Amino acid sequence: MAAAQSAQTRALRRHLFRRILIHVGAFTLAFALIALMLDAFVLDAAGNWIADHTSTWTKVSVEKMNAYLESEGTTPSDYQVIWSDDDQLYYVRQLGVYNAFKALKVPVALAVYLGGVIVAALLSVNRSLRYFDELAGAVAGLIADRERPVALSPSLSIVQGELNAVREASLADERAAAAAERRKNELVAYLAHDVRTPLTSVVGYLSLLADAPDLPSETRARYAAVALGKAERLEGLIDEFFEITRYNLQAIPIERATVDVQLFCEQVAEAFYPDAQARGLEIRVEAPADETFFVDPDKLARAVGNMLRNAVAYASEGTVVELRARRSAVTDAWLLTVSNEGREISEAHLQSVFDKFYREDASRASGGGGAGLGLAIAKEIVIAHGGGIRAESAGGVTTFTIALL
Repeated sequence: MAAAQSAQTRALRRHLFRRILIHVGAFTLAFALIALMLDAFVLDAAGNWIADHTSTWTKVSVEKMNAYLESEGTTPSDYQVIWSDDDQLYYVRQLGVYNAFKALKVPVALAVYLGGVIVAALLSVNRSLRYFDELAGAVAGLIADRERPVALSPSLSIVQGELNAVREASLADERAAAAAERRKNELVAYLAHDVRTPLTSVVGYLSLLADAPDLPSETRARYAAVALGKAERLEGLIDEFFEITRYNLQAIPIERATVDVQLFCEQVAEAFYPDAQARGLEIRVEAPADETFFVDPDKLARAVGNMLRNAVAYASEGTVVELRARRSAVTDAWLLTVSNEGREISEAHLQSVFDKFYREDASRASGGGGAGLGLAIAKEIVIAHGGGIRAESAGGVTTFTIALL
């Protein structure tokens, strides 16, 4: 913004100087033409008129001419003397006023010219000062109605572009804030629903145990196991919610170590084999042997685990979930990918799956899903590593990729 303001200042300065030069040049040309016309057609006639109306002719003989001039006490240049052959006399008149008028011609012309130059410059400056009123009006209009684009004169095109950029950024921030608020409200509703379901089951089965103390031991054990499973489900939801809150409130500390890539991937996948077998899935790990990378193993395992949990939860039954690790041939970065076969994710949802508080309604179709915060946590961890994360979905295959430099 400062650079743009500096560029706008330079542009306005050049515009002002150009305007002053044009106005002063135009005035100078007009003044010169008028002065030449006055000198050629008006000043001589005006001088004769002044001489005729401010002096009278006096007849002086040759013998008295010198005495006459001496008696008047003025210089000969103040007189106009004409000799008349007819009556052998001098005709003399005093031209003091005429000479004074003639002497003032140049100073008056200079004064008029300088005054005109000053007026032309002031008009140019005054026109430039109107830009401040235009800018003030534009800012006031921007505050009153941000939906309306800012329109300024061509001389303020740079500021116009910057103000419109600020307007667009403000509108984008406002829309993002509204979307975040909406997603947060949706998240609260989702959490309330997801928490209520296992909580209702826990309360229901515990009530059965309390109200029927004579239940057979096998039935009591089954009710207790169901209540325990639902309570653990409830605990997982609450832990997930507090974890994303903790990650959002403070920077994630990264403590790196040299980790075997293949062993890391196998250990992350191992935790999801029971869930995969329950749904008839196969988890396949592909990672190079005897390769290492420098990462925070605990936090990266959390990020990859969240992607793998998501893939297992939403994969079609009887398909393969793949976890692969390889080096990029272009950037030499480590690429960790998790892919599954199932319902395709639309492009619109792909742009938002890593957003905080985002959750696609259709994802709640599977009872094994979490609160919809795992991918947001994964993104926070990957960013803390200085890497990137992306999602792709085509032909029923969805792939999440982590890139670590």
